Amino acid sequence: MTTDGIPHATILLVDDDPSTLLLAAKPLQDHGYTVLQAPGSAEALRLYAEHPTPIHLIVTDIFLPPPGFQLSVEKNPYPRVNGLEMVERLLEKKRELRIILMSSTSGPDLQSRGLIREGLPFLKKPFTSEALLTLIRETVAGPPATQGPAKPSASGQGEVEWVD
Repeated sequence: MTTDGIPHATILLVDDDPSTLLLAAKPLQDHGYTVLQAPGSAEALRLYAEHPTPIHLIVTDIFLPPPGFQLSVEKNPYPRVNGLEMVERLLEKKRELRIILMSSTSGPDLQSRGLIREGLPFLKKPFTSEALLTLIRETVAGPPATQGPAKPSASGQGEVEWVD
């Protein structure tokens, strides 16, 4: 059990801003959560696949760094994609996963751009430790995320091929 009575959970924080990772990780660790950190989707997907124990919750920024040289996300098991695409890839593999999306861009703006999904908790940056901890507790205690409907990429051509 954590210090606040919530069952122990492992949380993966994904953000390209080191200060956001630090500001989020510290209060979570202080409350007994195991916190893993990744600066982008490729690192998060690899960490998720290779971690020896279950990861219960992903807290991810929606806007993650673009890929370096990468010919296709289809053939790469750990592609650099936006936070929502990363979440969809993770949900394809595991049903018992909880997700929190975060961004400094407002929820309505993200929704109008198709970058946020109904039913996933959203945390607006900057946030307080209290707001983060409250949303973490609610999300961990709630039901797991469900896989969303398949949708084409923004180009309408299916998988996005990144070319440098």
